[in-house]
Amino acid sequence: MNESERKHLEHELNTTLGRACEAARGEIPGFQWVTHVMEYGEVTTNIHVVWVFDSNRHLAEALRAGHEAYLNHLTEAALEAAGVSVSDIRQHVDFDSEEECARAHGGDWKLRLTSEPEYVH
Repeated sequence: MNESERKHLEHELNTTLGRACEAARGEIPGFQWVTHVMEYGEVTTNIHVVWVFDSNRHLAEALRAGHEAYLNHLTEAALEAAGVSVSDIRQHVDFDSEEECARAHGGDWKLRLTSEPEYVH
């Protein structure tokens, strides 16, 4: 993938995941934001979307309430709209919280997202 293709893909992912983020904010208490991490070699196997909640409590409540399926659906739709097709969306979606990042990485999301993942799958 050349630089122009990477920039285009990043733009598309930011746009489609941004729409998904707005949809989830209106539906799920404690949900804050969404991001993605990927290696450009083989995007379909190396992309991970991380849904971030304000607290561990809200994250646990969302998962207990069955919102994981909804967030997986939003993720799959966003990736497809950006031109990224994956075989099993559950392998590409993770959940995390601001609280856990503060505890484990001092609130440094860049460090957290680039280190060995400790997310809830």
